[in-house]
Amino acid sequence: MRRLLLLSFLGIVLIALAVSTVPFALFLQSVERDRLLTTLERDAFVLAGRSEEALESLDADDLAPVRDLATDYREAGGARVVIVDTTATVVVTNDSQENRVGISYASRPEFAEALSGVVSTGERYSDTLGITLVYVAVPVFSGPAIVGAVRLTFDRAFIDTEVNRQLTGIGLVALTTLALGALIAIVLSRTLSRGLKELDTAALAMAEGDFAMRARDDVGPAEIRALSRAFNDMASRVGTLVETQRRFASDASHQLRTPITALMLRVGGLRESLKPGAKNLERLDAIDAELSRLNRLIDGLLTLGRAGSQEVTREVIDASEVSRERLESWTSLAEEAGISLTAKIDKGLLVSAVPTAVEQIVDVFLDNALSVSDHGGKIEVSVVAEGAQVVISVSDQGPGMTPEEISRAFDRFWRGSSGYEGTGLGLAVVKQLAEASGAQVSLTSRAAGGILAQVKFNAPHS
Repeated sequence: MRRLLLLSFLGIVLIALAVSTVPFALFLQSVERDRLLTTLERDAFVLAGRSEEALESLDADDLAPVRDLATDYREAGGARVVIVDTTATVVVTNDSQENRVGISYASRPEFAEALSGVVSTGERYSDTLGITLVYVAVPVFSGPAIVGAVRLTFDRAFIDTEVNRQLTGIGLVALTTLALGALIAIVLSRTLSRGLKELDTAALAMAEGDFAMRARDDVGPAEIRALSRAFNDMASRVGTLVETQRRFASDASHQLRTPITALMLRVGGLRESLKPGAKNLERLDAIDAELSRLNRLIDGLLTLGRAGSQEVTREVIDASEVSRERLESWTSLAEEAGISLTAKIDKGLLVSAVPTAVEQIVDVFLDNALSVSDHGGKIEVSVVAEGAQVVISVSDQGPGMTPEEISRAFDRFWRGSSGYEGTGLGLAVVKQLAEASGAQVSLTSRAAGGILAQVKFNAPHS
């Protein structure tokens, strides 16, 4: 939680720096270029004014001071200077590596524009020097007449170097800002995450059944403190509701069973006192059947209540041993009904589940399978490991179920059209226990007929 908040704050700071720094760097490069061009243009006009008389006469003695001035300008860190006459022939240059006096520059567009009276600025690649130049070319006037032109050129790399130097300073400022932002982010993330962590811990404890757990409502911002107080109120109400439901389940277990047991005893006594007769016996059998059904209905309701309200405490259970014990309990009933009950149970398969979940699920699966199986039918039970899970399967050869019936089979009080006189709570109990155990339960139609009921438990962590 804290790491996520910290990364979020740092991400915001980085985005803000990128949004502000990148455009500023581009703007700085443009400003630096314009500043250099302005400087070059000013220097070019100064040199043009100093070269006017020399270009009028083109005398060597007059051109010498201009050449010295251009050389001093270059040595002082200025630009490369080329001065041409009206025919664009070089008469003065401060290039120390190559003397280009007497060479015609008539093909250079900047000189053509300058000799026409227009100030020319821009960039171009120099084949001679092998670099990109930034240039300014200005005309030299003598009265209304143009007597020559002055061009100043600068290596564009100089601009890049200057921009990079200034960007280094901006980068240091950005890093300082990022460091301060990180410090603020750490403080804020700790403040915010502390309250959220407390709330998260309380929520997880409540999800695991600890309804006495409360979140601290004295840490974090006001909004988180308010949320913690609301959570505590909710936890208190849910805890009270669960405790009330638990008491009701316990009380109902005693209060409901007593009158039903009394009714069953009275029916037994009535059976003995009445004269034997097919009609009387049939009616008494019907009453017994209804009382038994009512008893199963109450058991199912109480099981659902306990599964929904109990604290979810999972245990390590030997699914192989429990399944084998339940199978033995159902074997005699299957034999009486003429149904074959076979099993493939691997030894020592442990699962993580709530208490009694495995045995109740196996009982419901077998009860349903026996109820829909005809004489001579076959029921297969298997308990095997599949990866990190233990799969308990019960398959029958009954009439099966439609996709719509399978989709509703786990609903409370729903009974299919197979004629099974159940309560409609068995599979609902199975689903409740499976969910409490972190398992997955399913019903699947078999191609050969019947239903494959499966529950997949997770193996305990080593």
